[in-house]
Amino acid sequence: METGYPTVAIVGRPNVGKSSLFNRITAAAPVRPKQGHTDFEGNGDEPMQPVRPRKTKKSRKFAVVHDTPGVTRDRNYADVEWNDRTFTIVDTGGLDVDPNDRLIDNVQLQVDAALDEASLVLFVVDARTGIMPHDITVADKLRTAGKPIFLVVNKVDSDRFRNEAAEFYSLGFSEPTWTSCVQNDGIRELLDRVVEELPDTDETSEGGAAAMKIAIVGRPNVGKSSLINNLLGEARMIVDDRPGTTRDAVNIRIVHDNIPFEVVDTAGMRRKSAINDALESVTVQRAIHSIRQSDIAVLVLDVTQEIAQQDKAIANFIERQGKASVLVLNKWDLVEKDNTTHPAFMDRIDAQLPQLHYVPRVFVSALTGQRVTHILEIALEVYREYCTRIPTPDLNQLLLELRTAHPPPRVKGVRPALKYITQVESKPPTFLIFGRNLRRIRPPYEAYLVNSIRAEFGFNGTPIRIFYRQS
Repeated sequence: METGYPTVAIVGRPNVGKSSLFNRITAAAPVRPKQGHTDFEGNGDEPMQPVRPRKTKKSRKFAVVHDTPGVTRDRNYADVEWNDRTFTIVDTGGLDVDPNDRLIDNVQLQVDAALDEASLVLFVVDARTGIMPHDITVADKLRTAGKPIFLVVNKVDSDRFRNEAAEFYSLGFSEPTWTSCVQNDGIRELLDRVVEELPDTDETSEGGAAAMKIAIVGRPNVGKSSLINNLLGEARMIVDDRPGTTRDAVNIRIVHDNIPFEVVDTAGMRRKSAINDALESVTVQRAIHSIRQSDIAVLVLDVTQEIAQQDKAIANFIERQGKASVLVLNKWDLVEKDNTTHPAFMDRIDAQLPQLHYVPRVFVSALTGQRVTHILEIALEVYREYCTRIPTPDLNQLLLELRTAHPPPRVKGVRPALKYITQVESKPPTFLIFGRNLRRIRPPYEAYLVNSIRAEFGFNGTPIRIFYRQS
């Protein structure tokens, strides 16, 4: 993945603390927004206008950490900044030199891809276990990569481990850096060494616009990772026919038609009652967090299966979070079609996912690539709607027409009076109505207001919120 910055890959055998180191580095050196860092804001076909920069949190945790070996499978990227130098840090799966499973073999391919694009490699070993046979084999593999290698002796949580870890000099690399991710020791020293070794780059060429963040969500095995691979034109995400292949939320940056996107591949979200594994519980929570942090949620459904209760639960969550969204109907190439097939699917979605009736649908095939790039194009259109603000005079003209044509019904002999409406927020579009007896407005009339606003001003793919204030 081309980021425009030098790339530093973290590699090592399983369970030596690679993801913990990744998290410590991203927390210690989050990249700061550049001048000109913008969000997109626009109305309809108008050019998107910049708004205020987003604040960057001081501490971010990107990778799932668990005692189980092999938690990290896909490459996980983050940009970090240290001593006025910016680089991309890449977390990789554990290098298993004798894979006995095609999934583990795919992990090794991901590590190889990270090594190919890396400017520098952090080789992580475990001070507590000492040198293991796999460490030696990994070291031999890294020497053939022809890249600068920094040996990082991790889990040095006491002087005893530091004294006993002298054996790591025998691996033949330069002076090791001693770290403890638990105690946050040695991270700054490691970063100092990294930025001194990195090649010079022209960082002024990096684009200034913030990427639109799209969370790809859905049940396990509906084809989320395959969709992303097709968008990228490479086997960036590990794909396997067993559910649960993707364990962490993985951020991937791409550019389509000169527009930057940050696509987040998430773990499959199963019913809470079906989760009996602590690791899976963590990964599902990361998927939920990704929805909350996204600009657009793309819900992927498998058209070869019936819409499940879990699909409905995810749709409910997206709507409750006020997120703009797109429905992607995957595996469309596997469906036998006639003139009634497409309308029948649309009717079924309307009936079973009424909470997302306003959301555009894209029928795609991740296997063949059919209409996959349409996902980004439609997401961009939806995001414009999500950011739209309607002038107050236009809103009040509509309100006058609505209450004249269909005034709110009386409740217990009292009719609510709608006087004035204004838009108070976007993302999602939020409106405030002033008047009297507004507590007597019932859900059917509010639905009439929402549908009328949508019919007049668009807001395709985005929820609409209405609040009331007595005046």
